[in-house]
Amino acid sequence: MPLIYPVAEETPDDADTTFDDFADDWSETWVVEIDTDHEHEDEGDYVRLGPVGARQAWDLAHEIEDKRPHWVVSILPIFAVDAAVDDLIAQLESDD
Repeated sequence: MPLIYPVAEETPDDADTTFDDFADDWSETWVVEIDTDHEHEDEGDYVRLGPVGARQAWDLAHEIEDKRPHWVVSILPIFAVDAAVDDLIAQLESDD
C-alpha cells in the first residue's frame, strides 16, 4: 500500500486505508511522489507527479504501487502559500 499522508485521525493504525479514510479536505491539489530506488537515498531516483486532485492522486498511487510494489509511493498535499517567508519559517519551526 502506498504511503498515504494524511489520513483521518480516527483511522486505526493497522487498518487498510481506503479513500474514505484519506483526509482529502487538507488540500485541493496533491502530488504523487515515487521513489524507484529507496534502498539508495543518495541516488535521487524521485519523481513527483501533479498537481492533481485528491481522487486522481489516490488512484494513481495505488495503480503504480500495484504494478511496482518495490517502489515507494507517497501521496502528499500541496498547500497554498499566503504568508511571508519569515512567517512560514516560524510556522514550520513552531511546536504547534
